Amino acid sequence: MWARVHKLDRVRPSPAGGAVVVIEDERSVTQMQRVPSLSTLVAVARVLAARRALEAKFDGKGEIRYAATALPNFLSEAVTRAGAAIATRDGEKILVPAQPAGVAATVDIAFSELAHHARGSIGIVDVATALKQYEERRRTSPLDRDKEPEKYWTAVFELSALAGEQARRGGGRWIDTRDLPVPFAIKFADGKVSHPTVVAQKIVEGADVETAKSADPT
Repeated sequence: MWARVHKLDRVRPSPAGGAVVVIEDERSVTQMQRVPSLSTLVAVARVLAARRALEAKFDGKGEIRYAATALPNFLSEAVTRAGAAIATRDGEKILVPAQPAGVAATVDIAFSELAHHARGSIGIVDVATALKQYEERRRTSPLDRDKEPEKYWTAVFELSALAGEQARRGGGRWIDTRDLPVPFAIKFADGKVSHPTVVAQKIVEGADVETAKSADPT
């Protein structure tokens, strides 16, 4: 399942040490392109999580492969920058090697674009109003991340994106972090860091907004 941000699909330990982590994306290119920003954020989150797993369990040794039938250019670039190679659908053959580079700008732009998409889906231009309505909708209709991972993580990222646009007005920008399962946070000019994705997960699981906000480790 392409949207399982909280789980690794396949981990193949090597007898010589290290492992190959395979991330699977079963979607067609057309499906990936429906909401490019969401595809980008989910893919980058999964690759960064795989990197953390290699560091924690295999001393950083091994490689990450993003297995798909085909990828649009924007997603291929995001995946390889995050640190994964593009592989065939079965994960056996590498088509494009990993090209690790900074992904903070990619993440920040993707969240901004996803917020625009979310406002359009809700039909409300004002960010604060759209965020409040979305929070209430999700709180009253909780989702289970194991039973409905695509719906769950889509809601988490869209809520986070809307919250991020409010923070952007105060100088906040999205960055990549070492947090799991979502390695993204907002950093302000004064160095403070906020974690909208942590709050969003609680809301999507049915917590009231104030209780959810108390979960932010900031």
